[in-house]
Amino acid sequence: MKIYFTLALTIASLFAIACNQQDHTYAANKVADSTLLSNVFKTRALNLCKNAAAYAKSHAMNEQYFFFADLSAHSGLKRFVVVDMQQQKVITAGLVAHGAGGPYFADTARFSNVPNSYCSSVGRYKVGEKYPGRFGSAYKLYGLDKTNDKAYDRSVVLHAYDCVTDVTIYPAYTCNSLGCPMVSYTFLKTLSGYIDKSRKPILLWIVGK
Repeated sequence: MKIYFTLALTIASLFAIACNQQDHTYAANKVADSTLLSNVFKTRALNLCKNAAAYAKSHAMNEQYFFFADLSAHSGLKRFVVVDMQQQKVITAGLVAHGAGGPYFADTARFSNVPNSYCSSVGRYKVGEKYPGRFGSAYKLYGLDKTNDKAYDRSVVLHAYDCVTDVTIYPAYTCNSLGCPMVSYTFLKTLSGYIDKSRKPILLWIVGK
């Protein structure tokens, strides 16, 4: 009887160890996947530095920093970044919600420039004036391309909301917006530091594929 009891304990211990190893392996894979995807995304942001710098210069915008958001990336990753165009490096990054395009949750972004579509719009934006919005301080956005030139009329703005976290949650998804690039309150405060101190408007470039 004692032998059977000992054997049972041994099997249970081995099973627990196996489960823990699987949990650790899964966690490690999650981190690895997240890091890989983030690096791919950051590379894409840096590849736009030259074009962003030229555009900013020709449109009397800030020539050192621009904001970049890749809404084709998983929403659980920090896919909104601040890029230093002069040093060609990513300074900081945060999560950003995309438009659901309707009343139901969308794990991938829906795109449109149509009023009341509740979709995100790709293209270049000028980050405008700060104002007290429904969810706290927000910044008006002016669409500079045909794909987003109705952004101001659609009330698409840069703002924060408490359902967006400060940390990477991949493989989980972040919440949806009604078309606005919606970030966490902490990250908006970080972005405000760049916007409010800049003598010229900052370029926000949103891509979707």
